[in-house]
Amino acid sequence: MKKHSVIVTSAAVLLGFAAVLSLGLAAVRDAGAGSPMVESPCDKEGPFSPKVDKDLLRKDLVIEPAEMPRISEKRSRTPEQEREAERGVCQDGQTGKTITLPDPPPASRSQIYPGGDEEDSGLPRGGKRRAGVAPRFMEAYVFGTDSRVLQTPTTSFPFRGVVKLIIKFPNTPTGKAHGCTGSFIGGKHVLTAGHCVFQSSEGGWATSIRVIPALDGEIPPFDLENAPFGDAFMIAKRSVKGWTNDADAPDYDYAVVTLSKTFNLGSFGLLIPSDSLLDNTKACIIGYPGELGNPKGRQQFFTPGCESIWAYGSKHVEFKIDTSKGNSGSGIYRFFNGKRAIFAVNCCEVSPFVGSDYNAGPRITKTRHDLIRSWQCEDGVQSAC
Repeated sequence: MKKHSVIVTSAAVLLGFAAVLSLGLAAVRDAGAGSPMVESPCDKEGPFSPKVDKDLLRKDLVIEPAEMPRISEKRSRTPEQEREAERGVCQDGQTGKTITLPDPPPASRSQIYPGGDEEDSGLPRGGKRRAGVAPRFMEAYVFGTDSRVLQTPTTSFPFRGVVKLIIKFPNTPTGKAHGCTGSFIGGKHVLTAGHCVFQSSEGGWATSIRVIPALDGEIPPFDLENAPFGDAFMIAKRSVKGWTNDADAPDYDYAVVTLSKTFNLGSFGLLIPSDSLLDNTKACIIGYPGELGNPKGRQQFFTPGCESIWAYGSKHVEFKIDTSKGNSGSGIYRFFNGKRAIFAVNCCEVSPFVGSDYNAGPRITKTRHDLIRSWQCEDGVQSAC
């Protein structure tokens, strides 16, 4: 009887071991089936790794809107140069140098719109723009009568999905910082303009970025009345060679910031727009213009009813929607399948010839969509893999 019990126990152990081994093999097979997780080279510990700069917490901090590039001519590239410009880059935390990231694995999803969590999707969309506004260029980035409207409070989506970026570069003086706008594309990732994370004239890569979702007024060091969801700091930032090497706006001026904590406030999707869609779409922008608000640059504004796309190229879109310094990095979005999806990033003013000024930003292409999602995958966001 005892002997039989030992045999049964041994068999159970063997069966259990076989089950564990089977699960292990299945796990290996599953890991190989999708996009494998890779160790991110963007947030390694070292003297150049992103740090919390206490200067960004000062009550008397002076925040100047990040300068938006003004473009007057377009450059031409060979196909090989185009491919190289699309390569992702980030800052090596140990050497401080810009390093080229590996190419993203082939996308495992076929859908054009991989999501974004709307949260409060019943928010009113707003009315139409006032009639009788002449389409003439009056001041930088604003066309005709300024049609932007203050949004307060900012605790409903999509406004809580828009963030204020407060940025320090190597050359930024003590007591000062630069301001940009960004949009959640996931709980711990913010899409913004490339010049909000890398500026050659400011010493290169940003050294610290404070991110405040839904900021609505004075920036608090401690009092969170105007920052209802708290704040976070950058732990990694990524852009592409077309921006860091060539400063090519509007075609390549975009970046992604990884945050020190994960928020659950809702996020925008990423949309790969076809030309026909751009021919028949409205472009919406929410941001922190530097000359508006109380205090200036610290409250959200948007254009009710949105505006039409002015023109587009294969890598950027052009529009005559009112924006200004501080709107750098605002997501240009539209409704798609009932949700808000970003299809370009506001970056700059373009003046190809006198009298033809317009605002513009890099367009989300299939290559860029896959690149951005691969960066999120590197940071452990499995839904992006």
